[in-house]
Amino acid sequence: MEKIAILFNPSAGKGRAGQKRRALQKCLKEEGIACDWFESRHEDDLRDLVKVTAADYPTLVAAGGDTTLLIVINELMRLKSANTLGMIGLGSCNDVVKEFELHSLKKACQAIRRNRSRQIDLGMVREGRKILRYYPGQASIGLAVLINQYVERVVRRSPRLGKYQTLSGIRGGWQAFRSAEVPIKLDVEFEKGRVSGEFMLAVFNNIRYYAAGKMASPRARTDDGLLDAFLVKKCSFSRLAYITFLTPPAAYADKKEAVSIQAPKFVVSSDKPFAVQIDGEVLSEEGRSRQFRKLEFASAPRALKIIS
Repeated sequence: MEKIAILFNPSAGKGRAGQKRRALQKCLKEEGIACDWFESRHEDDLRDLVKVTAADYPTLVAAGGDTTLLIVINELMRLKSANTLGMIGLGSCNDVVKEFELHSLKKACQAIRRNRSRQIDLGMVREGRKILRYYPGQASIGLAVLINQYVERVVRRSPRLGKYQTLSGIRGGWQAFRSAEVPIKLDVEFEKGRVSGEFMLAVFNNIRYYAAGKMASPRARTDDGLLDAFLVKKCSFSRLAYITFLTPPAAYADKKEAVSIQAPKFVVSSDKPFAVQIDGEVLSEEGRSRQFRKLEFASAPRALKIIS
């Protein structure tokens, strides 16, 4: 195997990735992986590192969280590069690496050493003809966006609370539920029909996992040319918590509040502007979340070659 480039994001996982630097370097050495180490200072620097390394290294390995993967993948797609991507999960959620059973340093490094690659689908978000983002994991509207924004505010005020992200998320869910921002009236069109109503949450998944390891879309596959939509209708907070935390994945579709759909494309519109979260990143502009009235979520078949 040719020498690879490790793109390490120490700020992933609210800064906890930096504490795993030595453990990762030790694991790479133990597996006999020849690599060059590139460490990012901020998100724009990470994008620059992708651009610099893509021309010289056939294989790039993103070491960070889901947002790190999102940045690296979107830069590779912008460059129209044919590089193979390896993944090492060091973030808070790591839903994407969990999908490919790479949820430990050992498993991820062993996969890189074996160097077995395959093509996977990506999700993409389009506004008109413009692709706003490609994503390996999921896009969401509604409660998840509000919870993300609440947790980010809490962590900015007190970084130590980042260690208790689940607790912050539950509190954020309660705060969001009490706000006037959910439910959101959505119209969701797909190839075989349309679903309309008031929804607490709408997720357009490329993988099975969501929200730090919860299997929300058990039928999802990363090579079927489809996205898996999971929508939760207007309901009480206690009912929402029950569906989220206590319902087995296979039983989601049986809940009267839940709607599960597979399709290559979904067109989502609303009379009320909505924000969108893509693999942990709320789409923003000049420091404020962007608001949309119509977006398309679609599958981009076999768009990326990964090591798994």
